[in-house]
Amino acid sequence: MTHPRHNPNELEVLLELLCEDRLTQADAARLEELVLSSPEARWTYLTYMDLHGTLYWDAAGAGSPEPLSSEELPVYAGPVQPPPNARAVTPAKTHRRGAWMMAAVVVCLGVVTWGLWRLPGTQPPAEVTQVAPEDRGTDRLQSGTVRDRIRRSPKAPVTVGNISPAPRVEVPENATPAAPNATESVVAQPPMSTRAIVARINEDIASRWTEIGVQPSLRADDAEWLRRIYLDLAGRVPTVTESQTFLADKSDDKRESLIEILLEDSAYVRNFTTKWSNLLIGRASNPLVNREAFAKFLRMSFAENRPWNQIVADLISAEGNNSENGATNFLIAHLNNAATPATAVCSKLFLGRQLHCNQCHNHPFNETKQVEFWELNSFFQQTASVRRIRRDQQTGRQLAAFTELVTRDAGGPTYFETRTGLMRVAYPRFNGTDVDPGAETNRRRELARLMTTGEQPDLAAAFVNRMWDHFFGIGFTRELDNLGPHQVASHPELLEVLSAEFIRNGYDIKQLVRWICRSEPYQLSSRFSESNRSDDPSLGDIPAFSRMYVRSMTAEQTYDSFLTATKAHQVGAVDWVHAEQNRQQWLRQFVVSYNTDENDEAMTFDGSIGNALSLMNGPLIEKALDLSAGSFLGEVVRQRSSETEKIRSLCLATLSRLPEPNELSSMKKLLRDAATTAGKSANGAVSPAAAYQDLFWALLNSNEFASIH
Repeated sequence: MTHPRHNPNELEVLLELLCEDRLTQADAARLEELVLSSPEARWTYLTYMDLHGTLYWDAAGAGSPEPLSSEELPVYAGPVQPPPNARAVTPAKTHRRGAWMMAAVVVCLGVVTWGLWRLPGTQPPAEVTQVAPEDRGTDRLQSGTVRDRIRRSPKAPVTVGNISPAPRVEVPENATPAAPNATESVVAQPPMSTRAIVARINEDIASRWTEIGVQPSLRADDAEWLRRIYLDLAGRVPTVTESQTFLADKSDDKRESLIEILLEDSAYVRNFTTKWSNLLIGRASNPLVNREAFAKFLRMSFAENRPWNQIVADLISAEGNNSENGATNFLIAHLNNAATPATAVCSKLFLGRQLHCNQCHNHPFNETKQVEFWELNSFFQQTASVRRIRRDQQTGRQLAAFTELVTRDAGGPTYFETRTGLMRVAYPRFNGTDVDPGAETNRRRELARLMTTGEQPDLAAAFVNRMWDHFFGIGFTRELDNLGPHQVASHPELLEVLSAEFIRNGYDIKQLVRWICRSEPYQLSSRFSESNRSDDPSLGDIPAFSRMYVRSMTAEQTYDSFLTATKAHQVGAVDWVHAEQNRQQWLRQFVVSYNTDENDEAMTFDGSIGNALSLMNGPLIEKALDLSAGSFLGEVVRQRSSETEKIRSLCLATLSRLPEPNELSSMKKLLRDAATTAGKSANGAVSPAAAYQDLFWALLNSNEFASIH
């Protein structure tokens, strides 16, 4: 018997009706007929229900980790009122809808499973265990350890002992202590030495090479490594003098010495201030946010090497004038839409967990529930930003305008709506610890304490993973902000060890940088061979870090490297303020804001030549190719040296290396051809100026200049 082929559109419509709880008996019969009509239809059904089943199973009442309490039912009490357009659903109606939908799901799953068993090459599962609601656990935000939440590789697990507490954050004396994590095995253990940690990194990475059968690339030569470390730590390429000094140094420890020099350089502070400003408040302009004050807060924090947990605590608990307390600008930027952006960003950047999906429903692919999003969101419900204007009391003239971050006298639950229209409540809860929801409790201060004091494996792992990505172009997980058992980690034990040592060292950012930059994987070249060609994360493979992956510069790195190489900003003696305004204006052209609930934005700058041309053909390139006093090219052209030395200077400025012999020959030929084409000067000699301008322009527009390798 040949079954009639189904109409994909009709099947999808019926599946949507099923998940929206609008399926009639006639629709259910038709859905069953379509699902049984062909193998393609059965797989379509299973794929659809795999994606959406978790959401609607919970909506029917079967997904809750425990029975609904009286506080979670749609009963409105306390100072916080439900949303004005919320749709109340009675328990009886919910039960009827849930029972009907569950029955339809069970029937369809039964017939589809029967049909799938009959498909060629398809075998039923060996054993299916039904998990009772009480056995599903009551995991809340940040429950468990990093070891529990990151998928293991076949290697033996590594035992992590007790992690000595990091420097504490100032909290009220009457603050409620956090409940201890019962899953943690605690044994006192001192921090490892830097040398031991670097050796551990090398050992774990090399073990993976052996496991998958790849040979690492050779160590990068001094020029390649020099350019990389400057871009990663200082955010720009090295100057000609810096390159010459390093390449001429013959000492064995010059790489370690340069790391220490750069960690104390103001360029390091500026680079990481830029990086974290973009992550925490975005690149787009916001009239409520004082970007300069926020940058000052980060600059001072990185310059003093403040522990990461203290920085995070300040960002979460800050209050007051955003011009005087720059840390307040983080939450001011994300308090729109009932602080849902603040909830998602805090979870993503500080804990490595993407909760934005849980704003509307339980996550279909991991254990997180909708209530977890709103429990975290509840910590921000007392917070508001108020626009203030300071005026002269005598003249009434406006003296200043600023935004103030305030804590309101409010308490009670936070209300949220499920996909079925049921109103539920959430109280402030973090890592299994409930916080008093009364108006007298400063919830953000409590959150800062719970998130950043003592042993915080998620806070540490999220930062370690992001920093590893900063230096290698990819983290231990493909999604940086989505740690957990649902995502494969390339080196789970190493991530755990680095996270534990980061905590033991008091969340010391510079120490973490030392460990990564001194490691053997960071010393490798980007050049690969047949033995490690397969190690290519861009093809979807799990990274083995057998070579340095080539990556594009960020827009900021491109701009700052361009100015370092050309000194274009010095032509015409432009002051620093004007130069910074030009920088921000150039960067803003690549920012796209999406106006989502998470305040998402994107950078259209991808390091391509097309992006670079927006810089290379603008006013700055004219200054870069200027031959007047103050320009780098003018100095090179006028210096009393050979053609070879001038070419070497241009290569050092742009590529941070000397030209290869074949490149030198090609460049000399280019200079001769360009000079001949440009014509002769008044005295009859060939003019070299235009030729050097062409060569310099070509080097600045090369792929090698635009990439980190």
